[in-house]
Amino acid sequence: MDDTLIVMDDEQTLDLAEAFPLATVIATHMEALDHATVSRTTLRKAAKERGVDTRRLRIPADGETIELGVPALV
Repeated sequence: MDDTLIVMDDEQTLDLAEAFPLATVIATHMEALDHATVSRTTLRKAAKERGVDTRRLRIPADGETIELGVPALV
């Protein structure tokens, strides 16, 4: 293996959220895979440090259902 990630790490996830400021990013498959690179706690901490709004970066618990509304057109 060449150390290529098959899931995004915390930095890549936050980069995505910052690149699309009107989007909601939902972080999934966390702490459930043996190749996961980031925990929910680590991602929340990193998001807070970078000022990424937790209403746009959703980090659900295992089994949690998230309902998304239709975004308002700007």
